[in-house]
Amino acid sequence: MVTRGGAIINIAGTTPVDDPEYRYKMPAVFGKIEGRGNGIKTVLPNIADVGFALHREPAEVNKFFGCELGAQTKFTEENTKAVVNGAHTDGALQSLMHKYIEEFVLCPNCRLPETGYKIKNEIIYHRCAACGSKSMLDMNHKLTTFILAQNKKSKKKDKGSKKVGKREKEKNAGNEKGSDEEKKAEKKEKKQKKEKKQKKEKKKEKKAKEGNGSNEEEEKNYLQVAVFGKKEKTLEDEADDASSIASETGVDDVAALNLAIEGTKEWIKGNANGSAEELAEVVTNQQMASALKSQDKVQIIVKSLFTPQSIKNKEVEKHAEVIMKITNHKSMMERHLIGAMEALCIDKPKNFVVFLKQFYDSDALNEKTILEWADEGRSQYTLDEVNEGKRALLRGEAEPLVVWLQDDSESEDSDED
Repeated sequence: MVTRGGAIINIAGTTPVDDPEYRYKMPAVFGKIEGRGNGIKTVLPNIADVGFALHREPAEVNKFFGCELGAQTKFTEENTKAVVNGAHTDGALQSLMHKYIEEFVLCPNCRLPETGYKIKNEIIYHRCAACGSKSMLDMNHKLTTFILAQNKKSKKKDKGSKKVGKREKEKNAGNEKGSDEEKKAEKKEKKQKKEKKQKKEKKKEKKAKEGNGSNEEEEKNYLQVAVFGKKEKTLEDEADDASSIASETGVDDVAALNLAIEGTKEWIKGNANGSAEELAEVVTNQQMASALKSQDKVQIIVKSLFTPQSIKNKEVEKHAEVIMKITNHKSMMERHLIGAMEALCIDKPKNFVVFLKQFYDSDALNEKTILEWADEGRSQYTLDEVNEGKRALLRGEAEPLVVWLQDDSESEDSDED
């Protein structure tokens, strides 16, 4: 995180929050003045970190400064570079940041920064994950025009990805027709390999019997073939097997993942009243200490908190906050969440759609993410233990939810048109 002097402050609007234990934190915004004369400008080095802390796009935060200061702004997505024309002090920037938080981040009802945008009929609403309230933004502010334009761009991009997903689905459907022939060919190939292996072993056995003058190594090989049917595994062979298992499960190290899960479970047992923020930090520490990939945090938290029966006790609603802190509402992480739930419900497929609905109702899963999953078919997010047949069964169970979400999405598009 890029911060000046490590300045981390409470997320507050125009009314300060003096509580040192306040759990909503953000980096203080600061600027770096460059150029001179008419070309003078202020670069905002930590705009991406500020946006991340507020769950807002950095381009939107940068645009707000431009609207308030009456200055031109520029934001480059590739390197997240934000520029505001003119020279502006850190104090002025931070003062405007509090105004932005007051108008575009805080829930007017509970005053917590747990909101997201809901757009309908060209009107932007706050939707609060903390208290569930829905309230309209001040549509007279110039920034609302920018937010609506960004939303339209995002929808066009989503529609394009849906079309690609449908084409991929049709392609997969065509591939399934030839699956029977492929299975037969695969079975035949396995049989041929087995016969070839048996012939090889018979030749070795015969050679070992005939060769009385064979050296000690040959005799050892013969005994290994006779007793075990193959050579004993060397350390290199075992390393290859471990690597193979790791790649099949989608994690760098199966043992490391299991240790991370056990460590998380132990912490949960000893900290029944621990906060979502603390638990998310524990999961992150376990993932990093085990040298696992960032997305493996999803598997750690799912396997530590949930079982197929968790839906009865409303555990999804109870733990939604920590799930959102792990996924951070990012599409890729939410796809990994669906993949983990597929594996969890592999023996109880009817529970899968209930989990999806509960995650959606708790704002831990986005409508767009669920529809992308439904359109794509098997993907990189699907774990290997979930074969194509089992995934198809899970997809079938989720069909009522998918249809409902599609209808809801189409009706919203129609309203906006």
